[in-house]
Amino acid sequence: MTSPHDILLRLLSLEGRVDPYPHYRDLIERWPVLPITPGRLLVTGYQECADVLVNPKLFPVPDPHYANRLWPTWHTFPSTDLLYRSLLFRNAPHNQPARRLIARFFAPGQVQRMRPMITRHAEVGTAPFGGEGREDREDGVVDATRSFTTIPHAVMGELLGLPPHDSGQVAAWIDGFLERNELHPPDKPLTDADEAAERLVDYVMDTVLMEAPDRTPLVQTLMGHDEADYRDLVGNLVFLLGAGTVTTGSLLGSGVRQLAVDNGLLPCLREDDALLRSFVQETLRYDPPIQYGVRVAAQDTKLGGIPVARDSVVLVCFGALGRDPDRFAHPDVFAADRFLAPETEPRDILSFGLGAHRCAGAVLALITAEAAFRQLALRVDAIAEAGPPRRQARAVIRRYTRLAVEVTPR
Repeated sequence: MTSPHDILLRLLSLEGRVDPYPHYRDLIERWPVLPITPGRLLVTGYQECADVLVNPKLFPVPDPHYANRLWPTWHTFPSTDLLYRSLLFRNAPHNQPARRLIARFFAPGQVQRMRPMITRHAEVGTAPFGGEGREDREDGVVDATRSFTTIPHAVMGELLGLPPHDSGQVAAWIDGFLERNELHPPDKPLTDADEAAERLVDYVMDTVLMEAPDRTPLVQTLMGHDEADYRDLVGNLVFLLGAGTVTTGSLLGSGVRQLAVDNGLLPCLREDDALLRSFVQETLRYDPPIQYGVRVAAQDTKLGGIPVARDSVVLVCFGALGRDPDRFAHPDVFAADRFLAPETEPRDILSFGLGAHRCAGAVLALITAEAAFRQLALRVDAIAEAGPPRRQARAVIRRYTRLAVEVTPR
């Protein structure tokens, strides 16, 4: 009989980090809440994950107050100081009014008005698939990580006022900053992450926070309240850069792979808005960009019948909860039309979180993905993988480093 220890070892292996899904089923069915070390639990069951996410008072995010108790030297590291100053690790009321301002800026109606701008960047990002942009195309093969999955970088760059030619360097800094800070506290040296964080801070100060009237509406929105702390403001701007690019880029890469499996979807995505939305939602369920979210127990409690001690780290496995058969029929099957059925509910997808800490930019990510896949479908008649894709062997963020596909333009 396979033990939970065996499954965890497989999950943490190189192969398990690249493709964790074969290892989730036993955990979901037999150990939906699994203590993995003293003071650390892995939660894979859908309902158990939802119980954590919907209760921010009992299971808050690890904030500076938590870090002060359990890791008092955190503020001496530039990367962790930057991270803990962002909304990602702030609980109410300390995440206000910044979170409220961001949520208002990215409200559904506001993002709908951004569609022409998003579509413009999607057209540029899909140009190599249609035979344009020869530098990104060779003998009918396109590396989607050099154009398609960078569409969110262009969108967020315009919203923050970044020069387009800086996007590659900024993406590299963000990757270095986040890679070493996936776990709490980190279990790796932070030298590289600290250097990347310092460069990001300098860049944001010099490029984003320039003198008015050159600041973009998004930057002005975040600067427009009296309680703004300049260091917190920089932390939130870096957080927006990371959250608005890395996650959506991963979503686009996963969707490309599904289209390569089923070319029959391409003509449907050109015309059918409802199917396009369902395809994006199913991609988010099937292969979410973020595999784990972190919470801490504010007091001694129980979760799924398992005792949870105060200050325990609770890892909510977004990758697993989308594969729970108690919530999703045939969860290991990708069904592009899954969310067209009347008995399904897109709100069941928790990949953007739930409740007080749900991603404030979720609507932007979904609409960016819809625009990107629509433009891709308009440009190609067929698409196929041209070699094994490459992902970073990361536990939390699923980022492609190469995704070569052979395309037949329309």
